[in-house]
Amino acid sequence: VHDTAPFAVQAEVTLKTNFFGTRNVCTELLPLMKPYGRVVNVSSMVSSSALRGCSQELQQKFRSDTITEEELVQLMTKFVEDSKKSIHEKEGWPSTAYGVSKIGVTVLSRIQARLLNEQRKGDHILLNACCPGWVRTDMAGPKATKSPEEGAETPVYLALLPSSADAPHGQFVSDKTVRPW
Repeated sequence: VHDTAPFAVQAEVTLKTNFFGTRNVCTELLPLMKPYGRVVNVSSMVSSSALRGCSQELQQKFRSDTITEEELVQLMTKFVEDSKKSIHEKEGWPSTAYGVSKIGVTVLSRIQARLLNEQRKGDHILLNACCPGWVRTDMAGPKATKSPEEGAETPVYLALLPSSADAPHGQFVSDKTVRPW
């Protein structure tokens, strides 16, 4: 289904839901995670293509191993503001609000995993972002290649990693395979 809303509206609503919603839930629930817990944030392969559509400067920031959550929030907020001013392309952003929102989810997952390593190493919590694939949903439509059951395979695989596992952690996973970021 093609969204006919103005791009600035798409940017605000999509980022609020996909990025800020995910962040808010994680902020509340991560401190409550028990040892050997598993966190699976649902991203998308579109985050990878959107990343490639960003300026070199933005790509460097989003691939940084030292980016903070605050810096990421500032970037996601800037995308929404740039979109409202119709300068997002000039500022190095791709023209996909969904893609940018999923960049945010993937990078947030990398940051959260790093913080878990620093603050709760002994708890063996694994946190990853994943792409379920192109799944037949209301959003993707009937031509999508995966059934909902097939789309659930990678998220469920990550959620059920055995307590003996120490990886993947802080990764972007698709088809049960770690993908480069």
